[in-house]
Amino acid sequence: MPFDPAQRHQIEQYAITAAWEAERLAPCDDAVTLLREIADLQTDDDGDLILGADANGLNDLLSRIAAFLAKHDQ
Repeated sequence: MPFDPAQRHQIEQYAITAAWEAERLAPCDDAVTLLREIADLQTDDDGDLILGADANGLNDLLSRIAAFLAKHDQ
């Protein structure tokens, strides 16, 4: 049994909404991954995070956070 135009339109709208929601959730997944990595970092006796830096004074995690923010800035 074929769908009537209203049903067809509603199905198309569901598909569009699902695609839009998937696009919006992808950055959230990336953010959760970064937050989990931050949570796994070492802390000192006061509970402060220990963020290491390379010889140039750059920190990989902070660079990745900055790249994430730049990528998802809307």
